[in-house]
Amino acid sequence: MSGLPWQRGWDPFQELQREVGRIIGSLDPFQVARRVHVYPPMNLYDAGDRYVLTAQLPGITSGDIELSITGETLTMRGERKRAEGIKDDSYRRQERPMGRWSRTVTLPDRVENEQVSATFANGILTINLPKAAEARPRHIAVSAGTSA
Repeated sequence: MSGLPWQRGWDPFQELQREVGRIIGSLDPFQVARRVHVYPPMNLYDAGDRYVLTAQLPGITSGDIELSITGETLTMRGERKRAEGIKDDSYRRQERPMGRWSRTVTLPDRVENEQVSATFANGILTINLPKAAEARPRHIAVSAGTSA
């Protein structure tokens, strides 16, 4: 007989290995630095005549977002507010960043500041950044001529 069913599922050596791994992991001085993620996560892509930036901002309203642009630098600021009625000491796990945040992005080229527009829907901020005239590709017509 191989023992009781509840005894077969527990392996003391596996439990010891898990605990030793946890202890060694807690001694890693760079553990916190590796876990830090840039907030908010975003994508920036070239759409021909404009750049499009999308940022994930779940749990935020459009009124909590500030955008400013200077030259080739876009700055996003906002605040993710804590749920009302929940005290800090009652959290047992907290992975979503709370509080004020700011992110500055250097754009690949100049944009038309006055034509920049932004929409916010379903937790996704979409910013359309029309390229400035000097940043857009210019097509040059080639005419037929006589050779000298």
